Amino acid sequence: MKLTDDFVQDVAPTESKSVRKCSDGHGLVLLVKASGKYWRLNYSFAGKRNTLALGVYPAVSLDEARMKCKNARALLTGGVDPSLHRKEAKRAVQGLRPRHPGALLRDVVLPGLSIPTESFADLLNLAVEHMEQLLNEHSPMTCPIALKLEQLLLVKAEIWMTMQQAVELWDARTELQRVKNFGTRLKLQDLALALAPATDDHQFNIVATSAAQMLNEMSVGKAAFGPNQAER
Repeated sequence: MKLTDDFVQDVAPTESKSVRKCSDGHGLVLLVKASGKYWRLNYSFAGKRNTLALGVYPAVSLDEARMKCKNARALLTGGVDPSLHRKEAKRAVQGLRPRHPGALLRDVVLPGLSIPTESFADLLNLAVEHMEQLLNEHSPMTCPIALKLEQLLLVKAEIWMTMQQAVELWDARTELQRVKNFGTRLKLQDLALALAPATDDHQFNIVATSAAQMLNEMSVGKAAFGPNQAER
């Protein structure tokens, strides 16, 4: 039976139980306690049951809870764990490095399956050394491995590759910013001007000047994209 606004507003915890569970369907549940009313979504992912917190009533209304439930269900349909999606979104907001797919396998999948690294490597037909490099984030997720994980865990290969691309993009941005900061400290433009009268090496001057121009262009790019985009 679907919940109503009046029911959600008036429902109270029962004396016999510390928690009263009121279902709205599709896994959406209102937990009614003496301390308050809490929206939860119960779902299954990769054969494992999980619960996602959707907020507290009345700050989150019945309609808002249903919309959050719908969005989470859409993620599940696309092969994405909504709990993991929320964690990664928080990491992005905090400017933290996205989680490497190998770290997800190491911290979530292997403990969930309760199998050692060697057995998991056998399931994927990988050498143990290769598996360990992936789990330790020393090697990237590849398309063949992603396809094997799709068959084994029913998580789409595109999800694994998207995670890998996010890591590589973050690393590239970080390296670009590091090079820019390094070049700025060296003041390559001043270096090129200082060396020009003292050397006949015309080629060296061209390289130094080109480096200075590159740094200037990077500064323009930073201004165009804004500080948050350029420094990620």
